[in-house]
Amino acid sequence: MLYKFDGISGFLDIDKFLCGNKDNNVFQSVFYYKLNLQSSESKPYYIVCEENGGIKGIMLINTQNFFGKLLKKFASRSVIIGGPVVDGSNPETAQKIFDYYISTLPKEVIYTQIRNINSLGYCHDVMLNAGYKYTDHANYLIDLCESEENLWNKVYSKRRNEIRRASKEGVSVREINEKKEFDESYKILSLVYTKAKLPLPDRDYFINAKNLSDGTFKAFGAFYEGILIGFLYALCYNGRVYNWYAGSISDFLKKYPNDIITWEVIKWAKINGYSKFDFGGAGNPKKEYGVRDFKKKFGGNEVNYGRYELIHKPGQMKMSEFGFRTWQIIRGKK
Repeated sequence: MLYKFDGISGFLDIDKFLCGNKDNNVFQSVFYYKLNLQSSESKPYYIVCEENGGIKGIMLINTQNFFGKLLKKFASRSVIIGGPVVDGSNPETAQKIFDYYISTLPKEVIYTQIRNINSLGYCHDVMLNAGYKYTDHANYLIDLCESEENLWNKVYSKRRNEIRRASKEGVSVREINEKKEFDESYKILSLVYTKAKLPLPDRDYFINAKNLSDGTFKAFGAFYEGILIGFLYALCYNGRVYNWYAGSISDFLKKYPNDIITWEVIKWAKINGYSKFDFGGAGNPKKEYGVRDFKKKFGGNEVNYGRYELIHKPGQMKMSEFGFRTWQIIRGKK
C-alpha cells in the first residue's frame, strides 16, 4: 500500500522506520518535514510504502516556490534531498514510490530535483528508466572517528596557516544563542545570497529550525573584537553534522572567519560524539567551483553521489529559466 502523508501528527511510525535504516538522514526526517511545513515557500509531504503492516520505504518531498503566488505556475519545483529511504535498498520498493510520486505529482510542479547525500546505486536504473537525467555532484565527508591530530594533519598546510592566523589575531568561535547575534548572522547570510543572486528562505525559517530542533539545529559564530564576522548553521542528526548554511562579512575575509569556524565546528562535532562532518555538497566536479576548492582543503574524503532531475513541463521550464535570469538581473541592481 502506498499513500501520501501530509498531516501534522502521527509520525511515530515514520520515526521508528528511519531510526532503523542505514540511510536515515536529516533531510528525510520528521524534523525537516515540520520545519518546511511552517514555511510559506515550501509544501512538504511524505510518500509512504507499507507492506504486511510495516513501512518498507518513505520519501519526503518539498514542493518549493520562492517567487510568490503570482509566479507559482512558472516557479514551482519539487526537491527531494537524501531520499528515498528504503528498507534493504530494495529497487522494487523504490520503483513503487517513484511511480506513485509521478501519479500524484502536484500539477504546478515544473521539474523534480533529487539531491543525493548517499549512494542511490540500487535504484539508479529505476531513475534512468523513469526519464531522470543523472549529473555528477561532489561532496566531502570527514571521518570524525580519527584522532584530532590526524584530522588536523589532513588539512592542507595553507588552510592550517590561515586557521592559526585567525586565532592569533583574536578571532574566536562559539555557539550563537542571543537573538541579536542570530539576527546579525541572518543579515550576513542575506548579503551572501544577494551577492550570489540566489533565493533564500526568510529569517523565520531559521528561527523555526532553532525552536523545533532540540539540538538538531546549531548556529556558530566567528567573532572579532566583539563583532560577528562569520557564521555557520549546522544540522546535527544521526551521528552526522551537516554544514547547512555559512557565510562571512567580506570586509573581514583577511581574518579568515570561514576557515577557523569550519575547523572549530569539525572539532566540536568530534568532541560531541558525531561520526561524520558533511560539507553539504561541492558542485559538479567537472566544472570549476570555488566553494569546492575551499571545502577540499579540509582533507575530507571526496564522494560523488550525483543528482537526478526530471523536467515535467519543458515549455514552462524555459519560461521559468528566463524568469529566473530576469529576477537575478533585477536582484543584482538592488
